Amino acid sequence: MNLNNVITGSPVTSGELRAVRDQRVLKKWELLTPGGEICLVEFSLNIAGTVKTFPFARAAFREEVRELSDRLSRFSVLKTEVYEKNTGDCAFFLLKSQAIQVKKFLVSVEESHPLGRLFNLDVCGPDGISVKRHDLGLLPRTCLVCGEDAHVCAQKKSHSMELIQWQTAKLFHEFFRDRAADQAASAAVRGLLYEVSTTPKPGLVDRNNSGSHKDMDFFTFLDSSASLIPWFREFFCLGWDHSSESDRQLFERLRYAGQRAEAAMFSATGGINTHKGLVFASAILCGALGKVHAGQELPPPLEDVLQECRKLGECSLADLHRLPNVQTPLPGSEIQHISGHTPDKMQSDLQSASAPDVRTHFVSLSTNGERIFTAYGIQGARGEAAAGFPSAVQIGLPSLKKWLFSGFSLNDAAAMALLTLISEVDDTNMVHRGGPALAKKSKEQAKRLLSTVTKENFKETLNSLDHQYITDNLSPGGCADLLAVSLMFYFLESAGMIADI
Repeated sequence: MNLNNVITGSPVTSGELRAVRDQRVLKKWELLTPGGEICLVEFSLNIAGTVKTFPFARAAFREEVRELSDRLSRFSVLKTEVYEKNTGDCAFFLLKSQAIQVKKFLVSVEESHPLGRLFNLDVCGPDGISVKRHDLGLLPRTCLVCGEDAHVCAQKKSHSMELIQWQTAKLFHEFFRDRAADQAASAAVRGLLYEVSTTPKPGLVDRNNSGSHKDMDFFTFLDSSASLIPWFREFFCLGWDHSSESDRQLFERLRYAGQRAEAAMFSATGGINTHKGLVFASAILCGALGKVHAGQELPPPLEDVLQECRKLGECSLADLHRLPNVQTPLPGSEIQHISGHTPDKMQSDLQSASAPDVRTHFVSLSTNGERIFTAYGIQGARGEAAAGFPSAVQIGLPSLKKWLFSGFSLNDAAAMALLTLISEVDDTNMVHRGGPALAKKSKEQAKRLLSTVTKENFKETLNSLDHQYITDNLSPGGCADLLAVSLMFYFLESAGMIADI
């Protein structure tokens, strides 16, 4: 985000500012009229220049008014009045308390809040005289730019208006970006943790067993998830900070960060691939979310986020299409007849395509998804991202909400959403482990189970399917990733990061 675009709005004249100051003085005396043991808190923002109101400032003001209303309740709030004007927002809190006690409390707010340097929290007693910091034996407020005495810097005009405004914009930018990044990272890691915790999951690591995976367990996934938390945050910040760049430029930044995130994952798991597909998906999703949040009123519509996902995903899909000998992408579920391949022929080719030394002069075929795409055109995670995660948004998330509405717990609803995904999605992991014929058969079986499963028998059904998948060495890892993405969307919506889906 360009800091020059933060403080934008209609400028006000010096005459308008004088008039609003006079109005606030009159309001102060009006509120103090009852007298007695009362004090008045006046809250506004210190915004230098002629533009006093802009989106970040208004959002910060409203949020702090809510917080002050709650935190000042300990002093018995008699009256609250809030004014939002182009000349600057202002709130009054009339309290039944001694001014000096309230001032001590509010100084701690100014000193501890990330935006506290921009808060003007004036406290006066029934005589209308403001309590100053020196009345409490405290040091004066520091300059926004250099950290020296703010009053001295103002008198000397030590800093240009442009520099003060730039620092103000930087404070707002970092506060809202960092908080949103934390919320995005929280939703992302919750998606990972809830996915692995969902039990039972056929052929997958859960709280019961390790499924068809002999090299990892539940705690491997916990270690991996914890290692990725800062990277989810980084993906969001990259999208926010570089929202004005081209899709390709942002994608390359996300790609590099994603490679470092993968390294952190492998370090945490001792070289075991637990979340490589989800690192890619979360880089696209969190990066797109950051880009949209940098330039819109909140919460942004889901479609805006998905559109940015498509743009970034297309960059990755373009790389994949440069692989040689790529077949036509799978139309729907017709997996057994692609470019003349029969199931047996596809199984033979799959084993060949999966050979560890298969390389091209464009990319190294380092993942099963890339190898399977080269052989059969199944686009996997990259195709999902390039299409705006349709399997998660149109299948996984609606299924999750449907089962929740039916009275299932979040764990049980997630398990049923996974079964729904297995019944609908061409999973490259299933193709890699069992071949295309068995993968297709598993999809059809999942569809049949969905038509007969009930709240009373679903766990028994899924446990039986788990045993079968383990016997056949099947693991719907791609569907598990989509479940995690579906859960991410669910938690992002719950946190107000995207509009209701």
